[in-house]
Amino acid sequence: MLVRRLLVRLPDRPGSLGKVTTLLGRLGIDIREVRILGRDGAYATDEFIVAIQGPVLENCLVDLLEEMESVYVLTFEEAKPANGLVENVVALAEGEPDQAPALVDVVVEDLGGHRDDPAPLGQ
Repeated sequence: MLVRRLLVRLPDRPGSLGKVTTLLGRLGIDIREVRILGRDGAYATDEFIVAIQGPVLENCLVDLLEEMESVYVLTFEEAKPANGLVENVVALAEGEPDQAPALVDVVVEDLGGHRDDPAPLGQ
């Protein structure tokens, strides 16, 4: 599977996001994550992380989406590996309990520190 980041601008009205996700589903594309990045009253900008089953579909996806009324693909690129706090917490939840690091270590390291660092301001 090819994991891609898709940034789409679509009309900011009920049903627009549903039309995009319906098309993706009908094409057999696995939507792994959706985020609404912005809305200005006329348009919304949404980010999708999707898994696509092959290069043929990957090559025509932008055209298929832009055939929809007022839908514009702003970015379609390889998804960067996720390593943020949310992804680490999800990995902890999905992992083996006896092999997972402590949640406090994940949070502290994600914020750029270490568990044994002195607490700021004497906390």
